Amino acid sequence: MNKTQNFTMKDLPDSERPYEKCMAEGASALSDAELLAVLIKTGTREKTSLAVAMELLRLHPSYSGLIGLYHLKMKDLMQIKGIGRVKAVQILCAVELARRLSRQTKGECVILDSPHKVASYFMEYMRHLETEHLYAAYMDASSRLLHSECIFAGTIRSSAANPREILRQALAYDAAQFVVLHNHPSGDPSPSREDIVTTEHLSQAGKLLGVPLVDHVIIGDNQYVSLKERGYLD
Repeated sequence: MNKTQNFTMKDLPDSERPYEKCMAEGASALSDAELLAVLIKTGTREKTSLAVAMELLRLHPSYSGLIGLYHLKMKDLMQIKGIGRVKAVQILCAVELARRLSRQTKGECVILDSPHKVASYFMEYMRHLETEHLYAAYMDASSRLLHSECIFAGTIRSSAANPREILRQALAYDAAQFVVLHNHPSGDPSPSREDIVTTEHLSQAGKLLGVPLVDHVIIGDNQYVSLKERGYLD
């Protein structure tokens, strides 16, 4: 057994205890494992909460570190000795808070008047999705976000991006324009032929109804492609 795992937090100097370190230097001074250890609170007889946190950060087979937490379910978390149902729920809730926080802005309204702003608003949530999801974002004439929702989850084909459903919601929210987004779980946002066909169909339908499609943004892993910037939309 690793001797360091026999330590309790009380055996560590104050500068190495996450709680004390946070109070003395602020939360930004803590490592990823230390932040997670504060959330976990207690370890086991054999392991400190910091050791449990480090084990959690190595748990996912493909994604190491905090990014792996996005891809873990409750049953995965509970594989770690020292993580029961309560702690697993706390961790899942913390991850969801991080997702939602990434989409908040300081102002009361969200302005999506450029491909970069659209991608930034949806990036942190959509880049972690393990299957393709199609979202629609509805804006007023000043590009203020009125509503956004997932329209379809699965493999995105032109038949899945039903213009009737997307535009029905546009009318329900009195939108003046809309953007569609979908993610590529591979991390590569390069558009496929199917993505281009989908864009053309939605653009034509929007023009007929008088609610134009202003962009189709494809989300990859911290990168995106705007089909408007690529010249596929007027």
